[in-house]
Amino acid sequence: MPAVNYQDFELEIGSDSADGAPRRYFAHVIRSPAGEACRSPVQFRFSEPKELAKLRADLESAVLDINGNNVAGLTSRAEKMLRDFGQEVFRSIFVNVKSISNIYAQSKGKDLRIKLRISSPDLAALPWEYLYEEDEVISYVSLRLPLVRYLETAGMAGAMGVRGPLRILGMISAPDTEEWPRLEVARERERINKGIDKLQREGRVVFEWVSGGTGKDLMDKLLEGDWHIFHFIGHGGVEPQSQSGAGGSSFDQSGFIVMVDEDGKPAKKFASDLAIMLGGARNSLRLVVLNCCESARINVGEKFGNPAIGLMLGGWLPAVVAMQFPISDGAAIGMSEGFYKALANNFPVDDAITTARKFIQVKSRVEFGIPVLYMRSADGKIFDVDNPAPNPPGATAVASQTQEELQQQREEFMLAAAAAPNAVEELEQLARRGQNLVAGLKDDAQLAKRVARIYLDLGTLQQRLKQTPKAAASFAYAIKLDPQNPEYYVRRANFNALVGFYEVARADITAAIALKPDAAEYYWIKGIISGMASGPENKRGFLEQAVEAYGTALRMNPSEPKYLASRANAFFQLGCVAEAIKDIDQAIAMAPDNPDLVAQRTRIQTSTD
Repeated sequence: MPAVNYQDFELEIGSDSADGAPRRYFAHVIRSPAGEACRSPVQFRFSEPKELAKLRADLESAVLDINGNNVAGLTSRAEKMLRDFGQEVFRSIFVNVKSISNIYAQSKGKDLRIKLRISSPDLAALPWEYLYEEDEVISYVSLRLPLVRYLETAGMAGAMGVRGPLRILGMISAPDTEEWPRLEVARERERINKGIDKLQREGRVVFEWVSGGTGKDLMDKLLEGDWHIFHFIGHGGVEPQSQSGAGGSSFDQSGFIVMVDEDGKPAKKFASDLAIMLGGARNSLRLVVLNCCESARINVGEKFGNPAIGLMLGGWLPAVVAMQFPISDGAAIGMSEGFYKALANNFPVDDAITTARKFIQVKSRVEFGIPVLYMRSADGKIFDVDNPAPNPPGATAVASQTQEELQQQREEFMLAAAAAPNAVEELEQLARRGQNLVAGLKDDAQLAKRVARIYLDLGTLQQRLKQTPKAAASFAYAIKLDPQNPEYYVRRANFNALVGFYEVARADITAAIALKPDAAEYYWIKGIISGMASGPENKRGFLEQAVEAYGTALRMNPSEPKYLASRANAFFQLGCVAEAIKDIDQAIAMAPDNPDLVAQRTRIQTSTD
């Protein structure tokens, strides 16, 4: 699908009123297919600061009021409030200001890109992504046309050639405090993986995760190769404005995201800090996605800003996507799927965000306006991807086939699976064949379980070959096809622990235990993972959880010496030497011929001498 060559309809909106007074707003068209329009006054009903603050709060409340009516059925209260806001603001500018109305009418019929330059802090805080043109079939402007917040900085931002797949680096930072509640890390990773699973399996996108939440973790991972996109999931915000310098830019640098320090405590990283961290990748990095609910929130004051604007002011990033409100799981999955697929297909970033909005709108009739695209690229073309369209071997158009044909292909597939291929290429091809059959034979549980086993074998082999992203996708697909099989969660837990994703590993082993609560071995594995998560610092909380897990395993099977030996090691790391010796002595009594147990006791005893 060829990209559309959009023409800019660039609109500047500002104010020249002092703080506290009723606002006087102005707008003018900087450029359009029909020319310019002079600076003209705009009348909004919310000219008083208190009215504007209440409007912002009401709109945020509406977006957060996510319920079933946002997907189908009658218009929800939330949708009505956002539609009325978008309609009122559109009329105030595009209808009631005659100079702009005439230019806009002459420009319609063209493929327009709406570029908003909003220099008034109070207006910049509003969700312009809900502009509503009632006379159009697709009334929300951002679902019909690219709508961007345009920032002009020094330097040009043209397209960069990318050979092969887009490389995306993801990071989740999850402090656990009253101010910054702990994120469900496993769920956050899962919803991203679901959104781009198909793209990864087709080789069109490579998505890897930073293993920790510190700035050092990020910079270490950036050194491993060229990254084109950085996707951050976490908390963010804007520092309250106690002081504002006069003069200069109307933007400030008060926006921040929240990482963690070496002790796991929250660490605010302002836009300038993040720009320094990402600076080593500036030759390849073209886009930052900040999936934190306050990353597009505006701090209103004499100067205003947020972490997205702060990053853009560095002058080398062409685009930043940020969220102006919290976003639900379903909408986030739709966002990732639509956005990254469009970018991998060489869509301009503004066209890609429009596509993402449509994917979100299928899931939620409200949340499509949450993403905000800040852009300084003139045409949105930040990538030139040399990524041929996928044509996976064995793929079939199952929708046009009869059940008899599908059953015949099923029998051939089962025979091929019984031959037990062991080369990664053969397993990949077989997995794709099975995936297509599962799509056509949706109620065939036996087939789904057989394909799941193939993906499990494929993931195991990919892990052995250090193909970490592919292995992660294969394990995820195995669980998707056979979600009640606890073995699959155990295998993925071991994989995630080995690559350093301890939070995800702990979530997986917990899921396995929920499916098979009488498995002592699973509790032992949970203890091992908790011990690994304690790291070289021997973090006490993780070690105490390990001791508890080993204890549960021992209550279920008190005659297993390895459970005692593992708990002895955890006790030793906690500094509880007496308890450690007691456990290791019991283990030796059960297995007196095991030299490893004797050596372990010697190490523990020596530490006290």
